[in-house]
Amino acid sequence: MSAERLFIERRKKVVIDLNIAPLIDVVFQLLLFFALTSYYVANPGIEVSLPKANSAVTVQRNNIEIYITGSNAIYCNATKVELSALKAMLSTLSAASKTVILKADKTVQLGMVVQVIDIIKQTQVKDLVIATSMEENNASQK
Repeated sequence: MSAERLFIERRKKVVIDLNIAPLIDVVFQLLLFFALTSYYVANPGIEVSLPKANSAVTVQRNNIEIYITGSNAIYCNATKVELSALKAMLSTLSAASKTVILKADKTVQLGMVVQVIDIIKQTQVKDLVIATSMEENNASQK
């Protein structure tokens, strides 16, 4: 045998190159999709703990919402308003043709709620709704 025939071919190494750039692109696209299509809370900055009621019903949107927080801060459609400026704010929102929803924290003093209701009634609103949360009926109450 000649020296040429004894030459043994070596196997070529298979180089596995995993390119993760397309994977990262897909992950970012999924993240963007879920971020844009997720449900957001309407007013996350105003924390009000509503009282519970058995007769609570849901009302339509496109109303004026007034919040009274536990610290007696008043918000009109997510804008902080002083008690003295509430009547002017309701007048600019043409409250006479809309329903006003009052969402007062259950820890707010009754006097503050009465003052706000009085101001709302002075603007001759179409309807005034006091918001509550639904009370869950337990089997022991039936």
